[in-house]
Amino acid sequence: MNNNRPNPIVRVQSARNRTQTGKRTSKPACKAANYFAYGRDVRSQAEGLQKQQRGQWMGPGGQPYSHEEALRWAQEAAKMHEYTFQALLSVPQGRLTAQDYGQALEQAGILPDWRLVVHNDTAFSHAHVLFFRDGRIEKEQYLRWLTVVRQALAISEQQRLAEPEIGLLLSDEREKVMPEVELA
Repeated sequence: MNNNRPNPIVRVQSARNRTQTGKRTSKPACKAANYFAYGRDVRSQAEGLQKQQRGQWMGPGGQPYSHEEALRWAQEAAKMHEYTFQALLSVPQGRLTAQDYGQALEQAGILPDWRLVVHNDTAFSHAHVLFFRDGRIEKEQYLRWLTVVRQALAISEQQRLAEPEIGLLLSDEREKVMPEVELA
């Protein structure tokens, strides 16, 4: 990796798929899936107004899913597993595709099933990932997974930036959208 560029960002958080009384619930998963697909204003979607989906859902092997299919999957998986996990994968410069993000997850290998949505409508390309487990990931396994995902994203980002017309367009776009900011 180029040491002059910030590393890809990978963040993971979890929510327990249980109510206060201990009953199984899919509420955290459904809330996350709707946010990933439509952003903060999911009320307009619920009220029947046409809201533009921010990206296409994708799963392992590059399989595309409709929002309804992804939501159904999330509801079922949440009721079968104790935790809903949300991951944010982001690269500072390149515009990655869903396949790029998916390949990074598959290279890391510990997530057998997941769904992601890529957002390229912001200053930084990022993907939201939803997956489920019955327990948290052990620290050593998580750190290995994190390293592999970051390395794969950095390689994909370098490849995207090496595409001549893409690199020029992105640098012009970034200067207009966001001033130079140093990431920690």
